[in-house]
Amino acid sequence: MKHFLVDTDTASDDVAALLMILREPSIRVEAITVVAGNCRLEIGVKNALISVEKAGTYAPPVYAGMPKPILRELLTSEHVHGQDGLGNMNLPSPTSVKQSGHAVDVIIEMARSFPGELEIIALGPLTNLAIAILKEPTLPDLIKRIYIMGGSGLGPGNITPFAEYNFYVDAEAAHLVIQSKLAKTVIGYDVCLAEPFINLSDITSLKLLGPLGEFVVRSASSVIEFYETIGKEGFGLPDPTAAAVALYPNIVTKQFDAHGYVEYKNEETYGQFIIDKTHTADKPHNMNAVTEIDAKQYKEKLFQLLSS
Repeated sequence: MKHFLVDTDTASDDVAALLMILREPSIRVEAITVVAGNCRLEIGVKNALISVEKAGTYAPPVYAGMPKPILRELLTSEHVHGQDGLGNMNLPSPTSVKQSGHAVDVIIEMARSFPGELEIIALGPLTNLAIAILKEPTLPDLIKRIYIMGGSGLGPGNITPFAEYNFYVDAEAAHLVIQSKLAKTVIGYDVCLAEPFINLSDITSLKLLGPLGEFVVRSASSVIEFYETIGKEGFGLPDPTAAAVALYPNIVTKQFDAHGYVEYKNEETYGQFIIDKTHTADKPHNMNAVTEIDAKQYKEKLFQLLSS
């Protein structure tokens, strides 16, 4: 049994990813840690608890983490995900509650509990992970691998022309994590915009799956409206794309090792993720970059796990 921890800023695509992960029987989620990002921290915690209840499998403990980036004020994305992060469904509070510990301490505790075995799926800004590394410098030696949904190293950004949202919200944290000794796989925003993009036909298929498929589509209603403003019909699911890579490594069809870093000093390019694909900087590789997945297999897994 594989041991996972999911770090999330729980909005609509995070919820879809959590449902996938919690309904995959071959792995065990030991904890869910929440970071401020798409949503304010308290909303992200609520949505994580809702996700656990919706999954209907088992209930990993949910912990609140950092309420803002390391140095900057929080930039949320209600304009994309809705005021509640779930398409303005305004769901009632879940019956379950968060645990009393802090997410940063839990990340360290779980890494010590499963040394060399714990895998982390990071779906939001990397603030919790960065603080955990600063607090426990041996952390990279304890974690098997971290899968990061962030950056857009081989494509345009989605919050500025240069930067993807997760890295832009806390570029200092992203830079620290990318530069750490953690074994890391990065799945950029550009990956989900190719064939894994959820088109109109896929939306129909999701609705036909039953309550979970309908819930994912309904929670993404604000996202669908956002994509319409940029001329695309449907919606991207970057977090489930990253989750699929973590759960099913064989789904990756193109990847490479390289040196990567995140710009955090220049205001104009703040949050830009640079991947030295041609190795011109002649620096040691510090990451694995996924550039393509098997979209057919990905959607089959997504639909299978969301089926009633």
